[in-house]
Amino acid sequence: MDYKLLADNVLLKLLKISDELAYKELYLRYWRKLYHSAVSKTNSKEVAEDIVQSVFTDLWDRREIHQINCIAAYLETAVKYQIINYIKSAISKRTQYAGFGELQKSEDESADLPLLMQELNMAIDKAISQLPQKTQTIFRLSRFEKQSNKEISRIMDLSEKAVEYHITQSLKSLRFFLRDFILVDFILLLFENIIN
Repeated sequence: MDYKLLADNVLLKLLKISDELAYKELYLRYWRKLYHSAVSKTNSKEVAEDIVQSVFTDLWDRREIHQINCIAAYLETAVKYQIINYIKSAISKRTQYAGFGELQKSEDESADLPLLMQELNMAIDKAISQLPQKTQTIFRLSRFEKQSNKEISRIMDLSEKAVEYHITQSLKSLRFFLRDFILVDFILLLFENIIN
């Protein structure tokens, strides 16, 4: 059987039953595009390689439980979230070593960073809870459950344009609710650029 001729949905079915050749074909089909996307966002070939490797490792490790409709969208979203995690980690490390504006003038103040991050996470949760229910649901499906706009439109019985509108509105609202936090515009800008 020539795996190169098989459609993605057939490869996904074979992957679910642990067909290594199907997995290899999916890897060969998508790794280059994902790698270039990761390099463009992280400006690091090594980080991009790690991200793509991590996404494909997870795909194999969880092959029996994944519910994937469109492998291309799933992989792109997974890479985007790995990039977000990398950027969050880089920001956290940078603030630990280079200082977080005026917050880190002394070693004692550096202990406040985890508390500040916890407060930011709580503020984000609170801001999301202030969104209208439909917008909140769409935002959570998009950002936390890694669903594509197409998948969300099917789940919510909305057009893809409506889904995009709700995501845009939620990001605007978050920017407003989180305006008191340092770097929030930077973080939200990264969030928008990586996801889009």
